[in-house]
Amino acid sequence: MEEVGARTVPETLNLELSSDILERIETFGRLKGSPKEILFFELCYCILTANTSAELGLKMQKEIGTVPFIEYDLSDLRNALKLARYRFYNTRSRYIFNSRWIMEELPSLVNAPDPFEARQYLVDNVYGIGYKEASHFLRNVGVFDLAILDKHILRVLDRHFSIRLPRTMTPRKYLEIEREFIKISESYSMKPGVFDLVLWKNATGRVLK
Repeated sequence: MEEVGARTVPETLNLELSSDILERIETFGRLKGSPKEILFFELCYCILTANTSAELGLKMQKEIGTVPFIEYDLSDLRNALKLARYRFYNTRSRYIFNSRWIMEELPSLVNAPDPFEARQYLVDNVYGIGYKEASHFLRNVGVFDLAILDKHILRVLDRHFSIRLPRTMTPRKYLEIEREFIKISESYSMKPGVFDLVLWKNATGRVLK
């Protein structure tokens, strides 16, 4: 076991802030000041990854581009996702189309003094966005105060930090685990959103977004 600060690091975990992680952190930080259209594009990415994968969300962004998410009517957006072989083209096109109103508010939300309130606003008001997706979006545009508790992170927490996997991830359970996650990340002197990247790389061998 290796000591890091006041906490013991399990031998199978690598908590190094590698160059690819540092590069991703810098990229996310730059996005915080982006125009509302780019911020909404990133929100759409998080809607698309829910119950699918980060890889699929990236694939959709690359193949479809920004304009359909911002400008297409519902039918055309649905068809664009269908042609790109996105599985949930009906539901997610509707979520995105019906959430465009939030675009005007995104610049102020990502720079809000309380990131937890900003997240709650997204959860309460945006179609297809829960705590994980809202946290993911905010982290990807430079807000590193929240935990993105996806299946990969939960498995690492269960294996290395004795945080049991919930049978069902309710909002209450998400917030309970997040509080523990934040304590652990702080013990390693990392922001939760940065610690997430480190654990994600341990779980998958890659750093995506």
